[in-house]
Amino acid sequence: MPFAGIGYDLGVSYSRTQNRQHTPDVFINKLQNALNGFGGPNCTGTVAGAGGCVYFNPFSNGYSGNPALGLTNPGFVSANANSPALIDWLFERGSETRQIQDLFVVDLVFNGELPIELPGGNIGWAAGGQYRTTDFQSILRSPFQDVRVTPCPVPGTTNCALPTGPYIFLGQGTPVQLEDSVYAFFAETNLPITDKINAQAAIRYEDYGGLTGSTINPKLSAKWELTDMFALRGSVGTTFRGPTPANRSSNGVTGLSGIQAAGNNFKSVDFAGNPAVGPEKAFTYNIGAIFQTDVGEGNLRIIGDYWHFNIEDQITTVPAQIVATAVGGVGNGTQFVTCGSALRSLITFNNNNACVQGVTVGNDIQRVKSDTVNGPRVKVTGIDGSIDYKQPAFGGDATLGVSFSRLVKYDIGEFQLNGVFVSSAYSALGFTNYDRFPGTVSKIRAASYAEYSRGDHNLRFDLTYIGGATDNRGPTTVQTGSSANCNVANAQAGTATNCQLTTIGLKVKAYYTLDMTYRIQLPWDTTVTASVFNIFDRDPSAARLEAGYDPFIGSPYGRSFKLGVRKKF
Repeated sequence: MPFAGIGYDLGVSYSRTQNRQHTPDVFINKLQNALNGFGGPNCTGTVAGAGGCVYFNPFSNGYSGNPALGLTNPGFVSANANSPALIDWLFERGSETRQIQDLFVVDLVFNGELPIELPGGNIGWAAGGQYRTTDFQSILRSPFQDVRVTPCPVPGTTNCALPTGPYIFLGQGTPVQLEDSVYAFFAETNLPITDKINAQAAIRYEDYGGLTGSTINPKLSAKWELTDMFALRGSVGTTFRGPTPANRSSNGVTGLSGIQAAGNNFKSVDFAGNPAVGPEKAFTYNIGAIFQTDVGEGNLRIIGDYWHFNIEDQITTVPAQIVATAVGGVGNGTQFVTCGSALRSLITFNNNNACVQGVTVGNDIQRVKSDTVNGPRVKVTGIDGSIDYKQPAFGGDATLGVSFSRLVKYDIGEFQLNGVFVSSAYSALGFTNYDRFPGTVSKIRAASYAEYSRGDHNLRFDLTYIGGATDNRGPTTVQTGSSANCNVANAQAGTATNCQLTTIGLKVKAYYTLDMTYRIQLPWDTTVTASVFNIFDRDPSAARLEAGYDPFIGSPYGRSFKLGVRKKF
């Protein structure tokens, strides 16, 4: 809305999101009592297996089969089966976590033109400010979920030596209520230097308050049209990312992860925020070119860009796997730990957290602490490109296109925490990085499409390709046969019967899918869309993860269909 030659826009928005998560789990003390013969809801006696007390049978002869796969167990003995009442008694089903987040944002932007004329025209400008506030609540329904109320395996006990909580598998947390307010001011100009050269200059100030503080970030970008068909473009600037309320909260949550130092057994991992965590900063630049021309009756456009990110003080967590490996080594869990490790304080061992050199082993790890911190430097560079061609065909328009993103570098610097060495520098490019930051990094991702439109009809094919990656942990050999004495040594010696071994984990193969979508516009502003995804019904490559595949490369969904109808009013 203009006023005295100055336009302005005022925006106010509010949103609320809610999430409920219900995850039942087994009580530690109930399971132990049931293993000792004092299980069940009607247990009132003092003799194991009598007076309403029953045993819990953890062995395979108590299970009729695998219901997920529809398989039967030939060794099943019905008399040894656990009753539904006993199973229900073992579980605590009242646990529920409810998360609520409110976001309130006010934006005020002024714009206009300066009374200064350059060869390409008048200088345009915009300036304004923003205020945003976030309120976050995490509510625990059951007192067993709250580490302050039920810190010990036995409910009602609060002075145990090792407060692991009452659950055998899940972790605990505390109720959380967090608030975060941010002020921002910015200004930018459009500089038509000539008819062929245009530049934009911008600057932004943000204040997060507290220990995070404020920042000022400039940016300069420009485009130069050398000819009607060819142009160069580029930009350079700094960016800033402040921590979220959860990053800065001293409260934390506890999860579970398979720890390599403990033979990949699940151990508790305590994730905690850090009120002193600082901002994440980056220096970025890119340079690119645009080529566009007519070819016959069609139009061809080619775009290419090289980009560079240099991130410092990234907001991350201390990797639990790296901490556990630094203290406990790598093995099947029977290897001795290094009690004198500089990261020993981030590990809690069982047996009252005692660590005795030459006695304590990897399986004795009880908990691993993973704090929010400012991590190592990250340098990422890459090349993006796209080609699109459109021309009339058969009374409509046909379009072909391909785009790709090729990572050239993804280097992680040396990680030190309060002067203590955590991990060496490494290249994450082309590796799965399952036990370290940032996870799977494929070298290339690409997509192509073919589309035809005529009147109310549109048909499109999309081909998506994701490059593979190498498991940085190296390969492992697993048993796929049923022989009791099937192991690597016996298989190689030929002394095991029905012994089948498979090596997995060295390479996660590339993945591609072909999708098709047909869309038709009907009367009364109605659109009908029919799609077939993964036409060739491709499966993802095997990966050494619990799910058996890498979700950043492949998808477990086979060929699937979707039908949609949209009506505008």
